[in-house]
Amino acid sequence: MIVTGLEQYGKNKVKVYLEEEYYFMLYNREIYRYGLKVDKEVSDLIVKELNDHMVKRAKQKVMALLKSMNRTEAELRAKLALSGYREAAIDEAIEYVKNYHYIDDSRYAANYVRLKKQNKSRRQIIGELKQKGVSDEEIEEALGTEYDNEEEAIKREILKKAKDIDNLSREEKQKLAAKLYRKGYGMDLIKSHVKLDY
Repeated sequence: MIVTGLEQYGKNKVKVYLEEEYYFMLYNREIYRYGLKVDKEVSDLIVKELNDHMVKRAKQKVMALLKSMNRTEAELRAKLALSGYREAAIDEAIEYVKNYHYIDDSRYAANYVRLKKQNKSRRQIIGELKQKGVSDEEIEEALGTEYDNEEEAIKREILKKAKDIDNLSREEKQKLAAKLYRKGYGMDLIKSHVKLDY
């Protein structure tokens, strides 16, 4: 294959294009070690070696990302893509951590709901899990097993804003109701707790 492009990326990395297609993100020292230059041919053996190297590096990267916090598959894929890994390397890295049960979106969703249900509305949790790439089925399953109702969560939200709801003016109650609505609580629930009299 012919090297058709070498594009500097940051201080130490270079994007390598073979036959006009992006292939690797290598360090400057690796470009030098393999003698990669534009218009120079690279043997299939070297391409395979670099592919294997990128897969190994993607696995290390994904393990490092999981060391500090749990993440969903979609989050890991996005991080790896941002770091310049090709789809094939990303797939292998994700499969690797899945095989060791280091990631599991169902488990992630259940833990997330368990931790957030005290302070967030059902709608807010759904929105956040969707942003993290968790599927609708996994979200529903997690809510079904972990989320009882919104009563406790809305009570906590109200207590943060007002110690005694009866002492609030009508305008203050309306502001509080609007805040709760923006956080995803239903109007019937808000009315019953904020004691709005329309």
